Amino acid sequence: MTIQPIGSASVALYITPADLEARGLTPSELTLEEALELTRSAFRQAGLALEGTVEIEAYPERRGVLVFAHVRAPERTWFSFLRLADLAAAARVLGPVPPQAALFWGEGRWWLALEGEEEEGTAARLAEFGRAEEAVSHLESRLAEHGRAVWGRDALRQLLTYFPV
Repeated sequence: MTIQPIGSASVALYITPADLEARGLTPSELTLEEALELTRSAFRQAGLALEGTVEIEAYPERRGVLVFAHVRAPERTWFSFLRLADLAAAARVLGPVPPQAALFWGEGRWWLALEGEEEEGTAARLAEFGRAEEAVSHLESRLAEHGRAVWGRDALRQLLTYFPV
């Protein structure tokens, strides 16, 4: 397999007939699921991080398969809080806290980012203690430049160690 990065979030992958034969496949037999697994394997072999949803297009030919893969970063849902104690209170009522939560400080507020699809109950409970932020333009860039990242991951669990019940 040959993998060629295209920008920061896409790659072109050429899977040779020999690569396919080693897995008992031919280009015409390759399914999208198998192409996705080969793509994930190629990412791992190339040492490329694969975080987020992977979208692929596969073009089988007699001489192999050409795969274009694009990694879509997980979408973030943002909440802001005036006081850290309010965020801690919200974290206590959530039950199991989302491990991908990130916490930032900037613009006089605490900003909580949740990646991916959270259940609606999580968003509703957080909004009771803070404010759900709708489509804030370039927020992450603004916070990186003018604010401060506090915890990039597992923020709610770490916060609860500072605000025990």
